[in-house]
Amino acid sequence: MAIINNRKQYGVVHTTNVSAVRTGNMRAQYGLDATDFATLKAENGMLLVVDDFNKSIKLPTDIKTTKIYLVASEIDDYDGKGEANYALTRGSFLPRMLELKVDDKFETNGFNWNSTTYADMAALEAAIKVGAVYGETNVDGFIRIAATPTALAVTELKVRRKVMLPNGEYGLEFIVNKIG
Repeated sequence: MAIINNRKQYGVVHTTNVSAVRTGNMRAQYGLDATDFATLKAENGMLLVVDDFNKSIKLPTDIKTTKIYLVASEIDDYDGKGEANYALTRGSFLPRMLELKVDDKFETNGFNWNSTTYADMAALEAAIKVGAVYGETNVDGFIRIAATPTALAVTELKVRRKVMLPNGEYGLEFIVNKIG
């Protein structure tokens, strides 16, 4: 059993229809948690938790975590390296966190899956075509791909299709089915 991810470098996200872009339901002034992001970077497309009390961004603790936000930060690509080479470290720019609602749609390569569920991207794509692929929060912040939704998961995403992202990597289009 191996965990497979499709990212060559860092996560890329495109908000095709996320209501927070229009309504302003986002957080953009909170830093990354010192413990959770001591060595990790926050990547676009991750699903993270906003701690309004401590004004910080944290990793989800489990699939029952409520109030999940999508990392969709503006790219400060001063070197011209592109979106796939961009991630946030503690003490750098503050992440832009979009609150997700039911029926929101976004595309990302910020997901992982277990090789015992889908051997490779071709197997994952075949499952998508019959409409049986889901996504949920995971403790590493990336979307975990599953063949069936987990009953205890507070956030549930449905995979709509495989897409080509602007950086030339394959990603998935997700629609939010359920949110805590």
